[in-house]
This record gives sequence, structure tokens and C-alpha cells, in this order.
Amino acid sequence: MEAEQRKAAQERAERAAARASKKPEPINWMSVVILGGLLIGGGGTMAMKAFQGFSRLMEPTYEVLDPQNTNQLQEIMFAGEPWVVFCGRKIPNGRVNNTYEGRVSVMNAMVMDKLAVQAKGRFRVGLLDCSATLPSGKNLYERFKLKPKGTSSQIAFWVANGGSPRVMDPSSFRSTSDYDVARLATRIAKQTELKADLITSTKQLTKKCVEYKRGCIVIVNKGHVLAEGPKKDLATIMQKNRKLRYFILDITKRQISLHLPPAMMGYPQVVMVRKTAQGEGVDKYYEYTYSVFDDEFEAKEVMRFISDGLAASPKSDFWSTLTPLPRISKISPPPGSSDPAKKKASPKGPSRTREKARMRRREKQMEEENEKKRQQKAADAAKAKEGSQESDEELYKRRRKKMDEEILESVPMENEDYEEMDQIEEAEEEEVIDLDDTEDVVEIHPDE
Repeated sequence: MEAEQRKAAQERAERAAARASKKPEPINWMSVVILGGLLIGGGGTMAMKAFQGFSRLMEPTYEVLDPQNTNQLQEIMFAGEPWVVFCGRKIPNGRVNNTYEGRVSVMNAMVMDKLAVQAKGRFRVGLLDCSATLPSGKNLYERFKLKPKGTSSQIAFWVANGGSPRVMDPSSFRSTSDYDVARLATRIAKQTELKADLITSTKQLTKKCVEYKRGCIVIVNKGHVLAEGPKKDLATIMQKNRKLRYFILDITKRQISLHLPPAMMGYPQVVMVRKTAQGEGVDKYYEYTYSVFDDEFEAKEVMRFISDGLAASPKSDFWSTLTPLPRISKISPPPGSSDPAKKKASPKGPSRTREKARMRRREKQMEEENEKKRQQKAADAAKAKEGSQESDEELYKRRRKKMDEEILESVPMENEDYEEMDQIEEAEEEEVIDLDDTEDVVEIHPDE
């Protein structure tokens, strides 16, 4: 064991020494000589302008692609290197003419020149006659189902990382200003950039990795972010193998149902998954295999491991059968201990994000309660209105009935005897006080 560790340490030291002994990039002496001669012989301003013109000639420009060159087209569409392809043919006045289903559009070729300069090695720019018939008998529009966006017939698309071509919006390459072209280049570079996504669920692993036809790489690491050294190595690996997909699995929070050997000295482990079609027609089926690289994580060694895996047969010893398909599950903390994934509450109180979420829930609850109150109030008002209408109707009936009864009482009936009523009226008339009656009056004389 100690001998193996000494051997591994010696190999790492040799690799470090080899990296340190690399020679720096050579100086472009041709440019230096030309600039010096111009400065000496032609004057400062004129010499500088001449040098700037010479530099422009040395700048990258777009490439004119041949539709009959099958190898070149396959390299562009399927190899994974980022390309921006403009459909059309260059015409003498510095413009590009494109024809799509009988419609003709013209654009300025300066856009392609400036975009090739602004690409800065992140992607390449090409011009291709997409309406030309390919060796397969179809044109590029038919082969990849390309259609223009909007009313314009101008088509430009980008393709990268083994994916299908994506048609660009024509309005994005109409302007020839340096600012707009630089923004377009930045946007294309971001869209074609390779990323290692964090994998967190079985569904994500199955759909984006296991079922991907070109294969994928899962970096098993302690943490969701790689250290600086492995991060640079992974960037190099992805640039050399752009058709694969890359993911990172944080084993401090998630675990995968695969038998993985112990990691070597804390290095990230590399798991390569591959889906291979077997048989033809109705007998066609897929085999899922995987292999683990648990050596020192270095770009050169990992790239060799990937190359061997792509070249090996699914039946070889390099691969192990992936049965059943792997699953991702959360790591639960041991009983009696706190979950390290959860952040401790701040002594000042809940975080601002939680407080905002709590306030939103409270506002939503209050809105729901107010809405219920409004609905209840409306229902009560409707019910009261119906009740008041019924009571008014009943009141009207009662009053009508009472009035009818009073009318019936006031109307004289047939053969009614009025003698008793006349006697009563005569008695009431006789009950009048007689002022001349002095029987009960007492006279008072002042002399007495």
C-alpha cells in the first residue's frame, strides 16, 4: 500500500514538472518587424493606420461552406463544435442573398464578418447555400426542418453540443453596429456553453442522463461545487467531448443506488453512463451500462477513460449492466441529530426570505377570508331581499282583507232594525246641562 502511494505521488510530481516545463507561446516576430519598419520609414500616424489595416486582414472571418462537402457538413452538424451558419450566397455588392420557398431576402455580409471577430474563439461562423441539393437528395431546410421566424425569409441558426440546430430571430442580426453584434455574440456563446448541472432527483437522472442517446458523465463529489483544480480539468474534458452531457451529484445531500468504490484521496469520482441500441426492427431494444473511474481526477486520465468507454463494446469488461436503473434519494440525518442541510436560525430572528414568504401567506389568507365575507354578505343581502318581498306581499294581503271587512261592516244589511239606534241618539241629545236650573246654586252676599 505504501509503495503504491509513493508511486502515485511520484507520478503526480512528474506531471507537475511536465506542466511547469511547457514553453511560452512564441512571439509573432513578423508583426513586430512590419510594425518597426513602418514606424521607421513611414511616420507614426501613417504607419499605425497601415498596421491596423494589416491586423484586420489577420482577423478571423466567416467561412464559405460547400454543400457538397459531406464530411464538412457532418462535422458541423454532428461533431458538437459550436457553429453559427447563415443561409445564402454572397453577391458582388457585399450582401448575402437567400431564397426560401420562392421568397428572396438580402442581408449585409458585414454582420458575419463582425460576428466572426466578436466570437473570439467561442464559436465559428459560416455561410452556406441551404437551398442547394445535398448528396442525400434533400436540401438543408428539408433535412433539418428549418423554417424562418417571422415574415422574413432570412435564416441563420446555431448548432452545438450534438443538439439539433436552433433558428435565430432575424431581428437579432439586422444591425451592423459593433455594440449590437457584440451583444449577439455574447448571447450565442451563453447558449452554446457547456454546463455541468446539479442532479437532485431520479426523474432528472433518468430523463436527462440515462435515456440520453449519446451518453452522460456524472461527477460524484462532496459538495455541489468542484474545487478549482477539478473545475478547470472538467472544463477541458467538456471541450474535448462536447456531445456528452455532464452532471454533478453532491453526496453530502443525495445518494445514488450504485455500488461505488471508496473515493481515492477525496478526489471526485466519474461515473459514465451509456445507452446502446441492440437488434433491429421489432427486436430492437436498449442496453444500459455504466463504468466508474475512481483514479486521480485529471483531465488527461479522464479523457482517456471516456475515449476507452466510447470505443468499447457494451458486452466488454469495461462496462457493467445498469439493472435496475439507478435512483437518487435524499440522505436523512441520523436520529437524535440535527439536519446539517438546514441552516441554523439567526439569533436576530427569521431570515428576510422566510419573513417575506410568511407575509405573502398571511396576505393571501386575509384575502381569502375577505372574499368569503363578501360572498356571505352578498348571500345574506339576497336572502333578506327575498324575505322582505314576501313580507310586503303578506302585509298588503292583510291590509286588503281588513279594509274589505271594514267596508262590509259599514254597509247596511237588508231588513236591519234601526229603532234601537234612534233611541240611543235621542237619549244622548237629552243629556244637555240646563243653565237655568239653580237648585244646587249657592248665593254669596258680600254684606253678610
